[in-house]
Amino acid sequence: MFSFFSCTTEKKVLIKLKKNRKELPHRILTRTSILYKEDGIPIFFIYSPVVEEYSIYTLFPKGVKLFFYEKTNPNKYIYLTADWIKLTKKIFYHIKGNIIIISPNGDFLKTNEIFWNKKDKKIFNNKYTIIHYSNGTILHAMNGLEASDDLKNIRLKNISGILSI
Repeated sequence: MFSFFSCTTEKKVLIKLKKNRKELPHRILTRTSILYKEDGIPIFFIYSPVVEEYSIYTLFPKGVKLFFYEKTNPNKYIYLTADWIKLTKKIFYHIKGNIIIISPNGDFLKTNEIFWNKKDKKIFNNKYTIIHYSNGTILHAMNGLEASDDLKNIRLKNISGILSI
């Protein structure tokens, strides 16, 4: 007498459980400060109260402060602060909540959500964004922006603002 058993039901249950299960981080770091240097020159500095590392992304759920230093002049840097960041494969950032980006010359950008493609050196969003220039010009982008990550080339969508004369 032969018996055949099928485990398709068990496999389906396991697959369903895996889909419903929330992925746990591989590593959780608290009160993290990282200074990265190349040839003794600072490249970036990160501070975050909590960093969660997953298999394909890194999450900063409690916010972050970033300093990106210019290679030619380490006294100049771009500063970024936000309430939440998701970093995917160190190439693509999804940034949310009270975002402020300050350029080396004192221009700054404020918004609530932004995407940053580090490989293409572009930032973009479709949210209300304010840009304050050091010369007193203030621009409001009602439908977002596209810009280089150093804020030198900016394209605003549906803008209004105050220009200094």
